[in-house]
Amino acid sequence: MENDPSAVPASPQRTEDQPPIGRKRRILAAAVSPILPGAGHWLLGDKRRAVLFLALFLVLGLCFWPLRVPKSFVGLLFLMWAVMLVCTVAAWSALRVSSASSTRGPRWWLLFLMPLALLISFAHSNGLLRVAGFQIFDVPSTGMQPTVLNADQIMIDLRQYRDAKPKPHDIVVFRKDGLFFIKRAVAVGGDRIESKAGVLFVNGRPLEEPYVQHLGNPLPEMLDFGPTQIPPGELFVVGDNRDVSRDSRLPDFGPVGEQNLVGKALYVIRSTSHRYGTDLR
Repeated sequence: MENDPSAVPASPQRTEDQPPIGRKRRILAAAVSPILPGAGHWLLGDKRRAVLFLALFLVLGLCFWPLRVPKSFVGLLFLMWAVMLVCTVAAWSALRVSSASSTRGPRWWLLFLMPLALLISFAHSNGLLRVAGFQIFDVPSTGMQPTVLNADQIMIDLRQYRDAKPKPHDIVVFRKDGLFFIKRAVAVGGDRIESKAGVLFVNGRPLEEPYVQHLGNPLPEMLDFGPTQIPPGELFVVGDNRDVSRDSRLPDFGPVGEQNLVGKALYVIRSTSHRYGTDLR
């Protein structure tokens, strides 16, 4: 059989037409990616990367709750950086990683998308912290100096006292008369407390309080009182800045009911003295 030199080989037929992905779709996918990592890649048809980014984001969510990794300052830093990395890389990948069916999106869009991804990642972290039962608290007074300074930001555990009772030496945040306070619990319900020349005695034993600061001229009733029995379900709270703190030593303040507790202080996040991560437990 002879070959016909004029014959033209037949072109292979495409079984399905896949039009190339346009730049607008690329930009949309990149903008969606920080909101839900993986969603942008799914929009582009890149299911492998979509599943990868979504799985990473879900694992980080589990680290917030139920694992509650932010109970430590190191755990908080790790998770915040990890969420930021996943959100920004997902946005960058959706815009700039080329494939057989698409070209890269415009590089200059990164100037808008990267700050957006960072803002969304911080919103994710704050939302996940709330879901996990943590809250950032701004200290409003000098009553707990030198342990906690005025204007410090601390992390508090909102779930600590749901299933556990407060203990002596816990630094607690509570609400009283419509205001938030941070103090140290020194005695719990059933304890007997008194003060002699400014030294606190609980159940007849003097407290060792190396954290206490004396700077002013306290009122006489803050130096000597008691003995008095703490009612069940209540706490006797005092400030570490002992001479100026308004606390349970004053008759018009008195013990604090456990039902008024907001949470337990865990560590310092931001401080005017740069003592980031100071453990308060």
